[in-house]
Amino acid sequence: PQGIKVETVKGLRGNFFDVNGENLTQNLTFYRIGVHKSRISNIEEFSTELSSCTGTDKEIYISRLSNVKDYTDLEKKTNKNCEKLQKKYPNALIIKKSFKRYYPEENLFSQIIGFTSIDDKGISGLELKYNDELEPVSGSRLSKKNGLGKRISDPTLPSKEAKNGTDIILTIDKRYQAILRDELIEQVENVGASAGRGLIINPKNGAILAMVNVPDYNPNSPNDFDVELQKNKIVTDLIEPGSTFKIVTIAAALREKVSLEKTTWVDSTGLDFHGIKHIYDTKPMSAHLTMGETLKHSSNIGIINFAAPKFVGKEKLYAKAKELGFGRKTGFDPSSEPSGMLRHPDKWTLSSMHSIPLGYEVSTTPLQIAMAYAAIADRGWLKKPFIVKKINGNDNDNKIGRANVILPDNAKNITNMLQMAVDKEHNAYIKDWYVAGKTGTSKKLINNQYSDKEFISSFVGFLPAGDPQLLCMIVIDGADASQKMHYGNESAAPVFKSVMERVLSLANLNPDPRNRVLLSSEKMVGKKNKSKEKKEIKYVIMPDVIGKNVRETRSILNKAEIKAQISGSGLITGQSIPPGEKIKIGTICILKAELKE
Repeated sequence: PQGIKVETVKGLRGNFFDVNGENLTQNLTFYRIGVHKSRISNIEEFSTELSSCTGTDKEIYISRLSNVKDYTDLEKKTNKNCEKLQKKYPNALIIKKSFKRYYPEENLFSQIIGFTSIDDKGISGLELKYNDELEPVSGSRLSKKNGLGKRISDPTLPSKEAKNGTDIILTIDKRYQAILRDELIEQVENVGASAGRGLIINPKNGAILAMVNVPDYNPNSPNDFDVELQKNKIVTDLIEPGSTFKIVTIAAALREKVSLEKTTWVDSTGLDFHGIKHIYDTKPMSAHLTMGETLKHSSNIGIINFAAPKFVGKEKLYAKAKELGFGRKTGFDPSSEPSGMLRHPDKWTLSSMHSIPLGYEVSTTPLQIAMAYAAIADRGWLKKPFIVKKINGNDNDNKIGRANVILPDNAKNITNMLQMAVDKEHNAYIKDWYVAGKTGTSKKLINNQYSDKEFISSFVGFLPAGDPQLLCMIVIDGADASQKMHYGNESAAPVFKSVMERVLSLANLNPDPRNRVLLSSEKMVGKKNKSKEKKEIKYVIMPDVIGKNVRETRSILNKAEIKAQISGSGLITGQSIPPGEKIKIGTICILKAELKE
């Protein structure tokens, strides 16, 4: 009907939250303010009133209203709500509301959550994957003019309410995510690497608790960064696993009922593999090694011997690798994750039997490796990893695939072997905690040639070994080989240790001494004779960082050896530790940053 106006009412896009209910996304409200100056009787009075709302100098408004146009935009994007002024200037003042997606944690979740377009449509990450659930449904309302020509609402006119999009709660813990990212950034710089990746999962159910790739990007301004940084490389990129793949041979050998006491000879002079290649161990020795000792010393010769037809053979090695999830997608994100490469034995050459047991001629994602180790940690159950906990308050009903790929006793035996590997001399060793894990070091393939200068270093481990609750995988790409930092124990294992020590200070977990494997070096020393190590505790005074920007704050706290856990962006507005307080070095300080108007 004449005089009736239809107005679209927009709902809000659903938000992402971490497992503790922390906001990972926000919808900021902005207003576009314009005015028909011919309908304003007193320009100066109007400008003064609008200025008191927006904070913009009234002279700017007066200047803009001095042009010849009747309609003028005075604010194109302000977060100040001046809708109360519309009651005084109903036909003159035009205010249009819009929403912009905002990521308060900036880079922290960038490759997981992704970002939206200018039209608020998801175009990467979970924003894209769950766009249909997150998108709001627009409503409408009708208005009409009264006898004085003013537009008024009429409750008798039909209207349709807008519906906000669905909120999604993730399995990610923001605290773990921040710790993992901090430690990766620091280590990448320390060892001269080009990139770092990390993953923390619950091996009991496959829930992802943290997932980080550095370098990363800020989803609030994605065009300022290389598009390559948007990839979640833990899921999308393939690596050759190196020694972390050695568990496949052990698992296959145990299935073939190879005794735990069975040994194979390794020689310090190396192994002549059918005249094709001479195989050496990183730390040469001449000894009869069991499977456990072979894993502990990461003996290449020992693993190749146990993989041989005498114990396993190529068909059974391939079958076990396939069962553990190699060569097929985990199901985490079928649209973006590759299957990896695990060729059928019919296509293996003779040299494959010295390469594949060592994690070469195989390509896999870090996520695939982590899930294989999670299967060992959870009595042989291979699971589908997941990251969405709840959608709109309802538990995610994704069918979590479970398959028993290793007999529970065999999984327990492999866990014990991996626990023996992480002894007191290992860089992943954590005092009072029983860690099971394995390092990996693989040469990178550059121009179809294995490089002697470029390496992928990794460590994957879980704890407590007796009843695993946390599993962490670390990958360091391109650590400085000239300084011998390219080995997994030198570059990746220390990150596992530092990350887990910080996470354990937050998690409600206790060590389980009942399942500790007594190492041979410990058998010689009675508990009563063990002297407790006394470390000197160092203290530092907490600085005042209120009002400083995020980068400056990180620099100040890093110099003071205080761990910074910052949420938000802009200037620091709050710190959990008061300035001037005496605290231990390495203490975590939680800080809040906000954008100032």
